[in-house]
Amino acid sequence: MKGMNAPLTCPECGSGAIRLSRRQGIGERGKIALGNYPFRCLACNHRFWANIWLWSVWKYAKCPRCLGLDLTTWSYKMQHLSYWKKLLVTLGAQRHRCVRCRCNFVSFRPRSPMVGAAPDAMNS
Repeated sequence: MKGMNAPLTCPECGSGAIRLSRRQGIGERGKIALGNYPFRCLACNHRFWANIWLWSVWKYAKCPRCLGLDLTTWSYKMQHLSYWKKLLVTLGAQRHRCVRCRCNFVSFRPRSPMVGAAPDAMNS
């Protein structure tokens, strides 16, 4: 990744429109256990592998779909929560929403302070 908020991009065409790809066999589980996940580009249909264990941002929440770090919060009153998400929120998990792909998820990790900070908050 070039910048902190740069999502994963396709190495073939450079597009940011990617998604997690399905596993194509039992042998790929070993790679996934080591942090390498298969992705597919929605623009050129290229399948590639990327390591999601980025040591510079491991302590921050990232989107489970696109691995983006630009996150906001969402109101649980507007969403139907599963039992599992309700339990996690009750235990202290934070609600996050990816700005890029609009995925709502919960995580115990905080948002990155360097990404998505408002200009007023940085000046004061």
